[in-house]
Amino acid sequence: MTGVGLSNDVFDRWLSIDQANVGMHVLYLCRETNGSPDDIIEELRSVVRAHYVAPETTAKRLSDLGAPETAKTLREHLPVSKTARSGDLGEVLATELTERRLGFRVPIRRLRWKDGRDMALRGDDIVAVARDRKMRLVFLKGESKSRVELTSTVVTAAEVALDSWDGRPTRHSVYFVADRLRDQGEHDLAKELETAVLKSYRGCVIEHLLFTVSGNDPGATLSQHLCVCINPIRRHAVGVLVVDVGRFIERLFSEF
Repeated sequence: MTGVGLSNDVFDRWLSIDQANVGMHVLYLCRETNGSPDDIIEELRSVVRAHYVAPETTAKRLSDLGAPETAKTLREHLPVSKTARSGDLGEVLATELTERRLGFRVPIRRLRWKDGRDMALRGDDIVAVARDRKMRLVFLKGESKSRVELTSTVVTAAEVALDSWDGRPTRHSVYFVADRLRDQGEHDLAKELETAVLKSYRGCVIEHLLFTVSGNDPGATLSQHLCVCINPIRRHAVGVLVVDVGRFIERLFSEF
């Protein structure tokens, strides 16, 4: 197992990441290097904030409403329940590490389209895209789990979600991404996604992401999972260990 070379950002200062191949699959173990000091928490809040409200929207609100009212508006988007906060954090970190470490693009920030602050979104947690050496479109279908204690039962539930739909991203999830891309004017990528679904992903590559955040060490559980994984789809298992994860989530969401 070797450390992954990283760029200099907030995740560098917060997490050390070790990577190991397990057969055709890849295991990433992420551990806090210096706990969660105040400067890390504040920077992570900024990252989390952008998942609920686009930075350009926040900037416009600041201009129109001022800082106090903009802050009030933002808090209306944030989850209140512990379960919702934990689930949202898992999706935020999965999205960020997918882009920063795995080389995929997550085209939209799904949490901006939640029907309610404590409601879970339908569909795949992560739909990301990349190109392989043959310039084929690669889909990354991801499932995230955030728990105080990661168990094999939790990992199995994530595996069931990944293996559903023959291991492919759900049609609903990909069309949702394509619709949002159309809204943003990214019609070329939207067309590729729509075409991939219409052709049942023929000519595309599918990979999986099993992402966990937990208060206990995920290493043994995720390693065992990959060792016995019989699905021929390449799987990236990423485990983030935050020792006092409950307190961390409370600090992160309570001071926006």
